[in-house]
Amino acid sequence: MNAVKHGLRSGVPVIPGVESFEEWQEFRDGIVASYAPEGRLETELAETCANILWRKRRIYNYETEMTAHSLDRIPSDLEDVARYGAAVGKPMDDSRVMDWVDEQVDRRTLAPRDHMERVIRYESHYHRLWVQVHHELEALQSRRKGHRLSPLARFDVAGSPA
Repeated sequence: MNAVKHGLRSGVPVIPGVESFEEWQEFRDGIVASYAPEGRLETELAETCANILWRKRRIYNYETEMTAHSLDRIPSDLEDVARYGAAVGKPMDDSRVMDWVDEQVDRRTLAPRDHMERVIRYESHYHRLWVQVHHELEALQSRRKGHRLSPLARFDVAGSPA
């Protein structure tokens, strides 16, 4: 259900009703063109890079939306606090309202912890994937151009320490 909840694990490049297929195509074409691939394998790797980078963008959009959603709830939360205060005989002091709103804005500028943990986890995952595919593509292009060694220092960022 994660693909439906937030789309971060969606198996399709474009989430209908949320993202634009035309924008995805333009993005993909631009990324692939920037790699200037030759042959099917290089093109596949370049398209994989585009897909990963598109998904990273989705993560940033998710983070922004979660923060905006949290901030948008401030007025209704303020009403709840005022209603509760009135019910228990401690009405909210009108001079304190703006201080309360300011505190809430400060607290909600970042999305809630579970959302931030999800953002960090997925962003890290997609970054590692992109680095791996990007390095493979660069190494393949380097060999095609006649370079004996890849110009990159290559580390396995996905393996566990031995």
